[in-house]
Amino acid sequence: MSVYLLLGDDEERKARGVEKLRKGRAVEAYDAAETSPESVVSACNSHSLFGDGPFVLVRNLDAWNAAQKARILDYLQDPSPEADLVMLGEKLGAREKLLAAVKKMGEVHDFKQPTGTALAKWAVGHAKTLGLELPEDVAGELVARCSDDKVRAMGEIEKLALYAEGTATLEDLEALVRPDLQSNIFRFVDSLGAGNRGEALELLEALLATGEPPLRILYMIRRQFRLLARARSLFEEGTPRPEVASALKVPPFVAKKLEEQARRMDEGDLERALALVLDLERGLKGGSDLEDELQVELAVMELSD
Repeated sequence: MSVYLLLGDDEERKARGVEKLRKGRAVEAYDAAETSPESVVSACNSHSLFGDGPFVLVRNLDAWNAAQKARILDYLQDPSPEADLVMLGEKLGAREKLLAAVKKMGEVHDFKQPTGTALAKWAVGHAKTLGLELPEDVAGELVARCSDDKVRAMGEIEKLALYAEGTATLEDLEALVRPDLQSNIFRFVDSLGAGNRGEALELLEALLATGEPPLRILYMIRRQFRLLARARSLFEEGTPRPEVASALKVPPFVAKKLEEQARRMDEGDLERALALVLDLERGLKGGSDLEDELQVELAVMELSD
């Protein structure tokens, strides 16, 4: 019997870890958000007709509460000698009994997803394995367009490897890798927080050029400022970033961006921004005779004042 905990936010490395552990065996996979621990224990205690013990995989371990995790602890007191149990999650508290139990009788691995410069360096190395030269400036722009999402960056690098002739350029990136809305929203809010009107207007133009309607862009901006206000409050209370990500139901890299932005804007800035966004919403819903795009542009000018 073997038991493993694969923690962290790097889903690609966790997936590779699972493949390495299963060694070609069939996987009995469960999602903790949809499955009881009793079902997992039952699967671990089952026997294969082919002589191999079951390889049981539990995703989203964080969805179980303490009582449910305690059921797995009970199983580990008398585990099936033939079963392998692998549990995937984001984070377990240092004092959690399940973490201590697995450290004692199995293996715990923590896979942290690289972000920013570290992710760009990873992208350069991954591109080389595909026969593609990815200059550092191109890699930096790539991960920014992917909002530090490693899985998406992998897919975009594979596309570039097929498209580019040996070395990827910024022009190749412009042709293939569309900045996601979230990436532009983050940069847009950054520019507003810094009072950089020129950059904010350029980014607004980029957002509108994606074909997104002004009202949807408004909702994204409003959501971002609300998240930022909540994140700022949590960070001021000393809440760790993983807990902030969990409380706000956002990926860890988004929590990191929120923390960075929270340092640049005070409570007054956020209240003023939310009030302006509310006024803009009224205007876009029929409260103004101005064209929608002009209303958004005027609001951006006020937000970046």
